[in-house]
Amino acid sequence: MDILLEKLIKAFGTSSHEEGVRNVIFDKLNELDVNYEVDKMDNVIVKMGAKVQCEEDKLMFVSHMDTIGLIATVIDDKGFVKVGNLGDFKINNIIDSLVVFENGTIGRVCSDKKSSEIDDVYIDLGVNSREEALKKIKEGDVAVLKGEIVKIGDNISAPALDNRVGCYMLLKIIEGLSKDREKLGELNKEFSFVFSTQNMLDGRGARAAAYSINPMYCIIVDAEESSDNLEGKGRFKLGNGVGLHVFDGNLIIHHEAKEMLENACKKANIEPQYVFSEKGTDGGRIQRETNGIKTGVLSVPVRYKNSIAEMANIKDIEKGIEVLCNVIFN
Repeated sequence: MDILLEKLIKAFGTSSHEEGVRNVIFDKLNELDVNYEVDKMDNVIVKMGAKVQCEEDKLMFVSHMDTIGLIATVIDDKGFVKVGNLGDFKINNIIDSLVVFENGTIGRVCSDKKSSEIDDVYIDLGVNSREEALKKIKEGDVAVLKGEIVKIGDNISAPALDNRVGCYMLLKIIEGLSKDREKLGELNKEFSFVFSTQNMLDGRGARAAAYSINPMYCIIVDAEESSDNLEGKGRFKLGNGVGLHVFDGNLIIHHEAKEMLENACKKANIEPQYVFSEKGTDGGRIQRETNGIKTGVLSVPVRYKNSIAEMANIKDIEKGIEVLCNVIFN
């Protein structure tokens, strides 16, 4: 497995606490001697290609750095930690999972009910009193899911694949461009690569970046729940390549963005998997709130999303990188 992807997966990072992921990204960009900036929302932005003023010659790629998490709200007299959720996910998927706080404290997610809501959930830190718990964490501290990284055939099983796979894909594209300066110099458009914050909090980072960059086109690179589990009835499968979102909870793809991505897939000799989802992405938020930026979403299928053992196919990730490179060198 690529060491960079492993580092991204292992990095701590939920909404508004993406420092660990940013540091991995900083290390890679510094290694490549690539310039970057950090905006007021703590997005990491890399601009490559031509220096342009006209929005028609700007294209933005966005991958969010944060993953789902829990925030400690109340520590009771017995040392149990009541929590709130960071992100929209099925609570039952994380019951009995381990979580880790930013300072390394580990706990177990518990509920005494079979069908749980977030108010039923608490974290057991293995202590017997509030005083003992306060030596480890305090109210307001955040935690993320803790799991192992395992390679299963052509697949990776790990937490936080949503959306460290997207961050990895953008970094690999930046790496390729930085190592071929001659080809980079031939580009007549400006390409902005945005590693965004606070996706779980209504996509605040991506929206801020879209306002400041003001591109003509935006491509969201994300992870999407596959439909190929035991009871799955859809056609979005691991190992079949990337997904092209036609319609989701907050976006209908712009026809020009759709054509752009379809042509890039054709050049890579893959058939895109068309995605129709009830859940939204940063794409709809950007399109709706930033003067109608022509937006599309390219996603990697992920099985068991928002769990300690999400699963993605390595070849799907590689194909996604190829498709995005084809968008740049169309």
